[in-house]
Parts: sequence; C-alpha cells; structure tokens
Amino acid sequence: MVDPGVYREVIVIEKSGYTEDEIGNRIPSRSPYYRCRAYVNNLSGTEYWAAAQVQAEATVVFTVRYCRCFRDMNTREYSVLWNGNVYNITSIDNVMNKNETVKIRAVRREDGKKGD
Repeated sequence: MVDPGVYREVIVIEKSGYTEDEIGNRIPSRSPYYRCRAYVNNLSGTEYWAAAQVQAEATVVFTVRYCRCFRDMNTREYSVLWNGNVYNITSIDNVMNKNETVKIRAVRREDGKKGD
C-alpha cells in the first residue's frame, strides 16, 4: 500500500471525442473525465532502457487510487493532462486486481501542450 502523502500531483484524465462547429464539421476534442491526485514516477533502470529502444523516453507512470471509472477506460480514447502536457496512455493496470491502486503508463505527446 502506498502512503497517501505521496499522491502530490494533480492530474486530469481526458476523454477524446468530437464536437461540431457552426456548420456541422466534426472537430476532434478532449474533455475532462476524471481529476485526481497521483504519484508520478519516471521510468528507471531496465524499464527506461526498454522504453528508449522505441523512442519513448518521455514515459511516465501515474499511480492513483482506484475508482470505478477506470473500468470503462481504454488506451485509445483517454489521455492524461499533467503539468501542461498531454500524455497518451499505453497501459492501465489495476494493481493485483485489488481495486486499491491503478498504474497508468503514458508517453508524452510531442504536440500535446495544453490548449491544442
């Protein structure tokens, strides 16, 4: 179990979708899905080197407390907003299926500054 004091960073999980402009064109958009506190950890050791092999140096693991909303999440439609950067989710792990903590592994999107 992780000490609650380590959940210092605020993250926003966003869901991708579409909106329509005034003439009906579909425009890609992101909307807030879930806001929570997380323990943020950069990869280290063998995990870092494995990620570097596929040019994923900006891989981060967000550890959060479990919430039922994670059951509906997938890696295609959801992303993480943290410190003004958008991270594409590569995996979502309900640690040991205990419904206590979830590890979200994500890669920083190069074009993913807030407001894009």
